Amino acid sequence: MKKFNKYLVITSLIVISMLGLSGQVMAATTPSLGVAVTFGILASTYTNTAIGTTINGDLGYTTPPALAPTVSGSTHAADATYAQAGIDQGTALTALAAEPCTFTFANGAIDLAIDTTHGPIGVYTPGVYCTGASSAASIGAGGITLNGAGTYIFRITGALTTVANSVVTLAGGASACDLFWTPTAATTLGANSTFAGTDIDASGITIGSTVGWVGRALAFGGTVSTSADTITVPSGCTAAVTSGGSSGGSSASTTIPKLPNTGVGPENGGIPWSVVALVGVLATLILYVVRSKATQSMIARTKLGRRRK
Repeated sequence: MKKFNKYLVITSLIVISMLGLSGQVMAATTPSLGVAVTFGILASTYTNTAIGTTINGDLGYTTPPALAPTVSGSTHAADATYAQAGIDQGTALTALAAEPCTFTFANGAIDLAIDTTHGPIGVYTPGVYCTGASSAASIGAGGITLNGAGTYIFRITGALTTVANSVVTLAGGASACDLFWTPTAATTLGANSTFAGTDIDASGITIGSTVGWVGRALAFGGTVSTSADTITVPSGCTAAVTSGGSSGGSSASTTIPKLPNTGVGPENGGIPWSVVALVGVLATLILYVVRSKATQSMIARTKLGRRRK
């Protein structure tokens, strides 16, 4: 009985610890952007309304602008690379949508610069921040600071706007490579603002005058508008291996290996691994206890038989 109680205590401790793990949300991960990783702007229609726009990276479109920007990379006008980048944009968006929320704001429009429900005002640590149902998000005059290395995802079920002169600051190892915005309505950046990260928004992206943006405007299927802006693709991100110039060429992206699709685990939207492990541990302990009791019973019967003889 003492041994059985010991097993019971051990099992209980393991159950408690595993349940604690099952309640934790796994850290967000940065998806591969595939071929789209090199694009500063990717759009079906690209509109540039003022001289002075600079794109430090690739540019892709079906309908070109009346005023050509300065492009340091390649320009892909509805070629094979452009088409593949559009596919990869969609794949990345699906991966971002599958990430579990680490914090969900209350329903209604939210100003990220003044919110305190998530933590310190205007300061965000790595995680997945989700707005409530049909709720837009904005960055007010105070701006926001992303503090710490890791992946940041702002999943917005509405429009994304920033006011004029607002700033998105990266601190403590935060990188534009690992920052993503996925609004379901249009994105509008205010004039003279400073923005960062990859915005995936097929509803359209309007960039106000003289905006500085380290990141990507990915709106394959939609319209991107610029006005004397500077968009710089962040350096040090996982790059695609591309051959061919602005007229086309083949391409292949560097992919991150993933766990196999077994039908369980958070990467498949199924049972969390902690619960799977918990079931396995419990089954093993129960089997061990049952076998131990059976062995003890057999030994007791053997001793009793010897005494009777």
